[in-house]
Amino acid sequence: MGLDIPMKITGAMDKNTIIGREIIKPAFTSANISQAGTRTQNPRQNNNSHTGSSVRPAVQQNVQQRPVPQPAAARSATPVQRPVSQNAAPVLPPLPATSTLLRRGQKFTVADKIGAVPQNLKLVLDWQVINPQCDLDASAFLLADNEKVPGEDWFVFYGQPSSPDNSIRYSGNTGKGASVLINLNQISPQIQKVTFAVTIYEAIQQRLHFGMVQNVSARIFDQMKNTELARIELTDCTAGVTALVVGELYRYKGAWKFNAVGSGVARDLAGFCAMYGIEAG
Repeated sequence: MGLDIPMKITGAMDKNTIIGREIIKPAFTSANISQAGTRTQNPRQNNNSHTGSSVRPAVQQNVQQRPVPQPAAARSATPVQRPVSQNAAPVLPPLPATSTLLRRGQKFTVADKIGAVPQNLKLVLDWQVINPQCDLDASAFLLADNEKVPGEDWFVFYGQPSSPDNSIRYSGNTGKGASVLINLNQISPQIQKVTFAVTIYEAIQQRLHFGMVQNVSARIFDQMKNTELARIELTDCTAGVTALVVGELYRYKGAWKFNAVGSGVARDLAGFCAMYGIEAG
């Protein structure tokens, strides 16, 4: 399936380019993959824009625009205007009695934490940027039982802020982190897993990596009670890592479980898209 990744812009989003960190969308057609919108200028870069890129792994260089993904034609998206990443350490509260510090690979059943209905969660991601060139984003991939997205609009991130069933919603980026709202009871029956990741914009092209980022963590909340249920410290912040797989929600014997993956990978947003069935062309 062909997909475009859009750029961050000040006006309405156009579907123009989506893979290469950067997926644009009005209606997803491969013809639009190479087009790009205009990204909001980053004040920390002395008035020099980011370079945009096409969706393919062989990314074009020196194109001044950053694509911002857009929802499918049936749904209009409003571009998310994010503050730039700031070089300040996130200050996390002490681990509350209601929360569990999860190690990599540990799992829990959501119903054991908050009951059967409703199951509304909030995933809060925090990070500290050391190199101000690092522009981080969160994303979610809603996967069918073949480990692929049913369609390009089942990919949620800053440019396409909600899934077709409105169960997963990107609620914004503060520059020091991002958050995603999750309604498990509303997820389409065809979706078996939701994978959450954090990526750096143009990490591969600009030679950026998570060795330039630190204090990355994820907190899972009961959205209704605003109670922290679990916390993950993402420690794979090294020079060989260009993205972090935070965790995944998955169906198991009729219940939703969360797996704290917490692994660093040498992949960018385009790589995730290709792996999960979102392809250019």
